[in-house]
Amino acid sequence: MSQQVETSVINLKELLELNLHIPEYQRPYTWTEKNVVQLLDDVIKFSKYPEYRIGTIILHKNERLDIVDGQQRIITSLLISRFLESKDTQKLTKLEIPMHEKTNENVKNNFNIIEDYFDRNPKAKDILKDYFLENCTVLVLKLSKLDEAFQLFDSSNNRGKALYPTDLLKAYHLRELTGNEEKKLEMVELWENIKPEHIYILFSDYFFRIKQWSRNRSVKDVGFTNNDINLFKGVSEADDNKHNNWSKSLLMAKNFVDMYNRQNQTMIEFKAMQPLNYPFQIDQPMINGEYFFKFVDYYYFLAKRLGFLEGEKQSETESTEIVKLINHIENNKYFRYAISLYKTAMLYAVDKFSHEEIESIEKICFKYAFYPRFYFEQVQKKTINKFVLDSDAGVDNFFNYINESYFISDVLHFEIKTSEENLKNSKKLKQKWGEVYSLYFKGGN
Repeated sequence: MSQQVETSVINLKELLELNLHIPEYQRPYTWTEKNVVQLLDDVIKFSKYPEYRIGTIILHKNERLDIVDGQQRIITSLLISRFLESKDTQKLTKLEIPMHEKTNENVKNNFNIIEDYFDRNPKAKDILKDYFLENCTVLVLKLSKLDEAFQLFDSSNNRGKALYPTDLLKAYHLRELTGNEEKKLEMVELWENIKPEHIYILFSDYFFRIKQWSRNRSVKDVGFTNNDINLFKGVSEADDNKHNNWSKSLLMAKNFVDMYNRQNQTMIEFKAMQPLNYPFQIDQPMINGEYFFKFVDYYYFLAKRLGFLEGEKQSETESTEIVKLINHIENNKYFRYAISLYKTAMLYAVDKFSHEEIESIEKICFKYAFYPRFYFEQVQKKTINKFVLDSDAGVDNFFNYINESYFISDVLHFEIKTSEENLKNSKKLKQKWGEVYSLYFKGGN
């Protein structure tokens, strides 16, 4: 770390009396009955000891103390304290909990769960009354720089989920967002309407790999990390961009879209006209602020439409043989890296061109993505990365090829030699996975 970290061990009473604030980039409050009851049981179990440490809290010293890590435990502790008949509870912080539907639902549910817990265990309430606020402690880490606060997550001892690099990006682009609070809340809502795991999948499995592979850059086994977030920071309207000629076409397109939608706002609101959407491309530089959130929202619906997120099916081409096969073997570990490569290639090709040739795009992406499974005995993450960038199997980098193509016909004529003689593992697949083999060689080599 490049700065001094203020560390202290304080009890819950001292923690909850701090000027705490839940920043906009935080996820909703997600603790369930299992988490709450486990915490209560643990505190009761260890109440025979002078102190019980319930974890680490990471705070960013802003105008207030922003909770970077520990929100779940802090809100839960605050709820528990409401049931403790102690004068100390009157001094606790009036923590403003964000008005998020999921948060409100879980706060209400957990409040009832705590009440029911004490009704069933009256002695537990007597124990916690004297112990919970005074003897339960946390390790508090305070930092002045938000970026460095996020880097402490890996070493944080807590029950909550560590934030993804995408949460750091969210915080960055909220700071870059110009306009009123209403616009900021609108963008936060776009983000919060997508599951955190789906946002991470979009960045790690699609955006990050496409940006790297399309430029002939490696994707390490660890995947998308905090060290890679600069790939998704770009041009800011607030900056002086007179020397950034590369950014002018992006900003001009953005301003045209904004102006068109403003001028036709009434017609759009009454659904007499469709809003004009910005022509996003994954491999283009990012526009900071509002359009980062619109970028994520746009590709979330594209990936969902293609059936590339958990729980979704590919609606537009449900009847194609390739889609049926992918759906059939989706959960088979033997093909997981091939399927992942197929989906990434598909999203990039469809994004670069259009849905109109989607069945033809499926065929070329299928041939490309399943090639490693026919050629190599073992297929792992590093195998896929090597195949894409520096394949000794004689197949060029399809992602770089898409990046440099101007017409869909170029992509559809990408050369993949699939003679059985050259594919070392084809006999094994023919014996064990006849359905995959037959579709792969359908129509000839």
